[in-house]
Amino acid sequence: MTQKNADSLSQYFADIVTSRHNQHAMVKIVGRAGMGKSWAGLELAIEVAKCIADKKGGTWNDYFNLETCLACMGTTEIQRVMKKPKKYSVIFLDDIGVPLNSRKWQSETNIKFNNIIQTFRPNHNLVIMSAQAGFLMDKVPRTIAGYEIEMIDNDFDLGITIAKLNQVVMKHKTGKIHYPYLFLNGYKYKRYIFEKPPKEVSDRYEIIRAEQLARMEQEDIQPQEEMNTKNTALQLLTPAVLSFREEGFTQTKIADKVGISQAWVSKILALNGMSSKGCV
Repeated sequence: MTQKNADSLSQYFADIVTSRHNQHAMVKIVGRAGMGKSWAGLELAIEVAKCIADKKGGTWNDYFNLETCLACMGTTEIQRVMKKPKKYSVIFLDDIGVPLNSRKWQSETNIKFNNIIQTFRPNHNLVIMSAQAGFLMDKVPRTIAGYEIEMIDNDFDLGITIAKLNQVVMKHKTGKIHYPYLFLNGYKYKRYIFEKPPKEVSDRYEIIRAEQLARMEQEDIQPQEEMNTKNTALQLLTPAVLSFREEGFTQTKIADKVGISQAWVSKILALNGMSSKGCV
């Protein structure tokens, strides 16, 4: 992808949030641990903030900085950065699948967050959310997000991560979600290369992330990478399995899409009172 393409994507989001038509934007970044989601989120936030600064004045730090615009995993941190955000600011919610778990959709944290993201448009913000998989997020933020960046490859030695870029379009009559590629200035964005953020930013990010993880221990929430017991795996996989089942997918297709065995699909359906009959 040429530099012109890279510039136009950042400008695309900056144009949305600075529009006189009272707009905002939400982007979700998905991919397994170690694929470079944080790199992508940080670089996108910085580049968009630069474009906003060109339009509104000041420097990019006025619109995105790690001290006030970054939340890693913890519910307290999410509430802090989402409470009355500065106008035109870019917000990065890293590993949102932990505190806003789809399995806990009735939790007070999820309800508060869902209320915020449905009413914060007048602040003209870009909100970037990352998670290891889209189904880990509560249904409201993953559905409202208008764009999805899926990490598919990386070369950390070269300082790059590679992603697919799609719009998120809900067909309200059917309730199904479609993911068309983004067309911009005559280009179809099938792939996007994110570069490593500036060293001073990535170094500070690691410090803040460590501090927030330490505080998160008091909330009794474990980091997503450590959720590897069978019971926890069942909880994380259940929303995706049930969602695909409700859409009429066969047991084989569900297993393929979620990345588990058909035996696990049957077990999850049984535990939730759903028959696997007709789902073969």
